[in-house]
Formats: sequence, C-alpha cells, structure tokens
Amino acid sequence: MAYALVGLLILALVMIGVAITGQRASTKAHQDLDLVTRFDVLTGLPNREQLDAALGDLLEGPDRSLGAVILAQLARFEVVNDTHGHEVGDGLLVAVSDQLKASLTDDERLFRFIGPEFVVLSGGSADTRSAERRAGEFQEVLRRPFRVGSDLVRVATNAGVVVLDRRHTTAREVLAEANIALQQAHHAGPETAVVFDLSMRPTLSPTGTARRLQMALENEEFWVLYLPVVTLGDQQIVGVEALLHWADPERGLVSLNEFRRLLDDSGLIAPVGDWVIEQACRQNLAWHQAFPERELLTTINVSPKQLSRSDFMDRLLATVADTGVAPDRICLEITEGMVMRDVEASWGMLRDAKDAGIKLALDDFGTGYSSLSYLRQFNLDVLKIDRSFVSGIAESREDAAITQQLVALAHSLDIAPVAEGVDSVEQATTLHGLGCDFAQGCYFSPPQPVSAIEAMLATGTVTPAGQTSGIDWSGI
Repeated sequence: MAYALVGLLILALVMIGVAITGQRASTKAHQDLDLVTRFDVLTGLPNREQLDAALGDLLEGPDRSLGAVILAQLARFEVVNDTHGHEVGDGLLVAVSDQLKASLTDDERLFRFIGPEFVVLSGGSADTRSAERRAGEFQEVLRRPFRVGSDLVRVATNAGVVVLDRRHTTAREVLAEANIALQQAHHAGPETAVVFDLSMRPTLSPTGTARRLQMALENEEFWVLYLPVVTLGDQQIVGVEALLHWADPERGLVSLNEFRRLLDDSGLIAPVGDWVIEQACRQNLAWHQAFPERELLTTINVSPKQLSRSDFMDRLLATVADTGVAPDRICLEITEGMVMRDVEASWGMLRDAKDAGIKLALDDFGTGYSSLSYLRQFNLDVLKIDRSFVSGIAESREDAAITQQLVALAHSLDIAPVAEGVDSVEQATTLHGLGCDFAQGCYFSPPQPVSAIEAMLATGTVTPAGQTSGIDWSGI
C-alpha cells in the first residue's frame, strides 16, 4: 500500500512537472509568435503592425497636428539582389537600419515597412520645411557606401513626407499620402524628398489603369518628348533621348516614371515600346532630312520585358528598315541590371543590333553593381554616368573623383561619356573640368516636343537654363 502511494505521488509530481514544462513551452511559443508578428525578423525593427498602432495613437491624441511621417525607399534595391544575391541584399538592409537607428532623435521611431522601405515617425512638432529638412538629413546619412561582407555597396534614397494635421484620421490614409509623395520624389530623381500636399491628388492606381492605358494607345494619347544631349564645351546639341509621356485627360502630361510599372504589369509595354521605337526612328529621319548638316543620335530606352521577347530584334530591324532611318543614328539604352539578369541572352540580342550598325548605351553606370568586363564585352558606344554622382559633384570630393575615373575609363575604351541629371551651372562646369564630353539635364533643357528640338537644331545650341525658349507647348 505504501509503495502504491509513493508511486502515485511520483506520478503526480511528474505530471505537474510536465504541465509546468508544457506551460513554459507554450508561453515561449506565444512570446516567439508575438515577436514575429510585431517585429521584422531581419532587422529587428518594429513592423507595419506596430507602425499602424503608433500612428493610430498619435492621431487619437489631444493634438494630432504634432508629428510627421518620412517614408524612405532605397532606389534600385532589386539590382543589388539580382547581382550580388539576396544575402548581400539582406545585409544591406540590416546596415541601413542600423545607420538610421543611430541617427534618430528622442521623439523619433523607426519602422521596417515593405521591402527596401523604412518609415521614421516623429511625435514632435513639425512643419513642411523642418520635415523636408529632416528627410534630407536621413538621405545624407545613407549616402556613404556600405560595406556588406566583401562588397562595397552605394545606395540612393527617395523619401515621401507627410506632416500630420487635423484632416488625418487613419494610419492608412497617412501612409497612402506618404506613398504618393514618394512616387513624386521618384519622378523628380534620386536623392529627392517630397512633402505631400493636396495638389498631388488624384494619383494613378492599378485599378482600371490597364484599361485606361489601352485606351490611351488607341486614342493616341501617348507622346514622345526628347531630352537634348549636348557637348559640355559649347552646348551644341548632338543627340536626344526619346522619353514616353502620357497626355492623360484627367491628369495632364504624365511622365513614364509614374506609370512604367503599370505599363509592364498590363503587358502593354510591348506594343507601346514598339510604337516609341517607330516614332523615334521616323522623327530622326525627318530631322536628318531637314537639317542634313546635323548628325543627331536618338537614344531609345529598352525595358527588360522588351529585350526578353524573342522577336524583339527582328521587329526593331524591320522598323529601322521600314522607316528608312540610318541605323547608326539610333542608339538603344539599356541598364546594368537588365544586362546582368541574363548576360548571354542579352548579348545575343545586342550583338545583332551592333552588327546592323545600331549603337548601344549603358545607363546607370557607376552604381557599383556590374563587372567592368561588360563594358568591353558589349562593345558600347555611350556610357551614361549616373545622376547620383552628378548631383553632388560640385560639393563632394568623392563624387568628383569617382566621376573623373569613370570618364577616364570611358575614354580609354573609346566610349562617349554622358553625364545624366545636370541641373546647375556648377555641375556643368565641374564635369567639363573633369574631361566629360557630353551631358543632359534640366540645366540645358527639360524634355521637349518636336518643335523645340527643331528650334535648337536650327541654331545648333540649346537654350541655357533660366532663359525663355519661346517654345509653343499648345500642341501637347
């Protein structure tokens, strides 16, 4: 009997121990689940759920006009993943989050939003000027190259900013406005911060846009504007870059940056891209006939989806033949990331273009993602120097040194260097001093209609920034 009681006591103790262990395990599991649902696993930052809650608390407070939201996005982050691998991409996100955390003030909180996007939430007093300045300070912090393992990676950021006021009632509304401002920043160029204002509504959304784009193609609402390329020495116009725009009846003239992804996702990039190529070829021929003394090179951007089509080169060569344009006055512009996704397939296509006399330009060069061997392998004619270097070239010794090396590299390979995004006389002067031959950007001229380019071809030079061009835009 005594042995039986002892046995029962031991069994009871064991069951109690098992129950306690199970309870601890259950508690630990719940804690782990709580961490996963409330914090980003990679960076350890509070996630979207906590951001929504924090914004909700701020909007429900006694003074909802206190605070600002800064939505920052790493530009071209997908290229890092494509070229270096996701491990390096993850390491870059961790390094960026650490750098941003170290830059926070006492009334700021940092959240991981979506992909390469971070949100800084300020609970302090803010106005448009101070919020925009603060966003610029975060961008400056992230301009320095990051070392991830053996790789040195440079990032550019754009930011959308919302200053909270009494019209805001939900976190969703605030974040939607931040995203609209972020898209405006993308349109303005890298390293740009834009503060949302009500004039930015309405904006494009996926809903119904595919149908609207199809109607735009049918109704001839697409326009090709041309961005002049000039010599830095005497500002002679030597080329143009064909840029697609949409004359949207609801929003006015819309640049490609605002609907590029929607064009890709809808599958319309193929017919619209073919249309742009045909328009650019026909226009180059017309300019050559009107101004035979001008050797004008027309550059046409090609998207990854266009280049991946098996019949792309056949259609291109047929268009060149049908329009009668000289192949050597047409230049295909590709990006580093596009080529490196499938080097062999890309080279097959581009080699056929070179054999036909068409020229090739590499865009976004200098961002540190590609091998220098591709410069020689693809037998390039034009090398575009990324605007992220050009934007700070007059003030940054590092940017000036990098640009000088890129220009020297291009010259050594008999490639024409073209600086992108030149917006000031200081940048133009510095680039000329570094030996860069050609440039494009709003300092010389924004994208222009055909009539404006013809006025430039008549004189041979562009109209300097700040002077009236006398161009009639009523035809747009």
